[in-house]
Amino acid sequence: MSSAAFPDVNLLQRILPARADTLEPPLYERIAGNVQSFDTYFGVFPAARWRRKSAVNALHAVLEVSGPCEIEVVAAKRLKESIVATHVAQSAGVVNMRVCDLQDTTVDSYYVSVRRSNDSGGRLVTGGWYAGAAPLREVRMNAVITTFNRQPYVLANVERMRQLITEVPSIEQSFRATIVDNGRNLEVPASTGMSPTLIPNPNLGGAGGFARGLIHARNDGWTTHVLFMDDDISLEVESLVRTIAMFRYATDDKLCIHGAMISEEIPWMQFEAGAHYAWRYTYPLRAVGREDDLRDRITVLADELEPKFEYTAWWYTAFPIAVGKENPVPVFVRGDDVAFGLMHTGEHSITMKGVAVWHADFALKNGPMTLYYETRNMLLVETLVYDQHKWYHTAYRTLSFGFRNIFSLRYASLEYMLKGLDHYLEGPDFWRNVDHAAMHDEVRVCPEEKAGPLNAELSAIQIPPGIPKPIRLIGFIAAVPLVGGYILPQWMRSKKMGVAPINSRAVGLATRRNSILHRHPRLDEGYVLVRDTPRFWRDMKALRVSLMRLRRDYPRLKREYRAYYPEMVSDEAWAKRFGVSIDDLRSSSAPAK
Repeated sequence: MSSAAFPDVNLLQRILPARADTLEPPLYERIAGNVQSFDTYFGVFPAARWRRKSAVNALHAVLEVSGPCEIEVVAAKRLKESIVATHVAQSAGVVNMRVCDLQDTTVDSYYVSVRRSNDSGGRLVTGGWYAGAAPLREVRMNAVITTFNRQPYVLANVERMRQLITEVPSIEQSFRATIVDNGRNLEVPASTGMSPTLIPNPNLGGAGGFARGLIHARNDGWTTHVLFMDDDISLEVESLVRTIAMFRYATDDKLCIHGAMISEEIPWMQFEAGAHYAWRYTYPLRAVGREDDLRDRITVLADELEPKFEYTAWWYTAFPIAVGKENPVPVFVRGDDVAFGLMHTGEHSITMKGVAVWHADFALKNGPMTLYYETRNMLLVETLVYDQHKWYHTAYRTLSFGFRNIFSLRYASLEYMLKGLDHYLEGPDFWRNVDHAAMHDEVRVCPEEKAGPLNAELSAIQIPPGIPKPIRLIGFIAAVPLVGGYILPQWMRSKKMGVAPINSRAVGLATRRNSILHRHPRLDEGYVLVRDTPRFWRDMKALRVSLMRLRRDYPRLKREYRAYYPEMVSDEAWAKRFGVSIDDLRSSSAPAK
């Protein structure tokens, strides 16, 4: 939508009714009788965040209606609501309502409500919140998408971007897309609209793809801001409008913006909106906003101060090119975003309502392969970032999480953890010489603990009601003196198969079982784990050997890794991995050989 009163560059965010293909309409609008209300996740204007983070002052709502109706702008402050502006539209057309001087208010949020007087009255067709003054800076954002055989997702997102440019023409001057194709098999249909730059690349994982795209953006002479975006998400392109707008008006020129992840399976449930990294703990990754119901009015209307993130995941992370002066660490997948956040973007990052993507459930992705990468890569990150990190912090996590795995019959998980630890212990030479694509092919073929379709018999077995936490704790504690049940005689173990959620360790349950079905709570997918006593004792011996090496070698490795880091992330090192010369890489146009 365009406004005669304001140029598109003054657009802060659009107000969009639900479309026919909208995944979750209540995130966009609420319809109750003759009232169409935008007190929703994508409809609300988060005034307090804009007040704190931008120079926007004069705020206007520009609304296109389809016929006669009454329009109200409602202010919410500490869950108390009041009408601050009204207009009665006599016919279809565009209405410009001056709302406030934002810097002089203490309001949490604003939203628009439209009431038609009868069944033939008007509705909001589209609308937007506009700043009265021009932006502080010109923004040229380059979206870097790294992909490997995810054509349907990528092409759908490209079409959404093209459609956005037809709806908000000014975006065309402020936005480009660069697709780094690690599979070298993506074809983007030609169009009169936006044409993304396509860079074929060796399969160096997400880290390699984003490094290639960042180096391209850094050398193209156009980009002021970069957006890292995964290839397996469904993008709400309104996120681009709001991201570019905040960059235009932000008072902090280092501000970074992170998009929330919403569950693809439960399209109103937030999975994560930023994260903390608690490096001393068994589970260091701590999501912010996990399982928030984004349909809830209180959640979307209330203001909260910006939490301090340690890092933001790369399904949607945007930052000024000046903040991304260094390239990602070459870890293939898992941990590249953690390292980049801890070292560069995290402390400058905020989230914004309505900046979001939908992503599939991570429970179906987790398994031994991810534990290999997490063990190896997170230890590298902690070595590089935290001065106080010692060998015994990793030993504690390895023992704690390792025993959880092996006591719950997850032998492959422990073995892949140890494989990751052993590769870290090889030092910088491992990273100089590793063939990332070949290593990924090796670790991803693990047939165990991999979710797949369940047969009819197993599909009929449902997860029992949740066991109270105190009882589960007793079971967990009992597993320790019983060595996970491995010292129990056979007659003391139940022959009945246990059942547990797919992403649980179920240590107490496994102590007296010879087999456990792990299944997804909503999908008929899962796998069966079976007790293997000889394998248990072999794995215990390997665990002891790896931890002894860690204790002996960690002080030396920490010095070596920190000395190696500048070389590790350099353009020259990445050029070698890409198989191109440094000159060709920096020319930002040569494809990988």
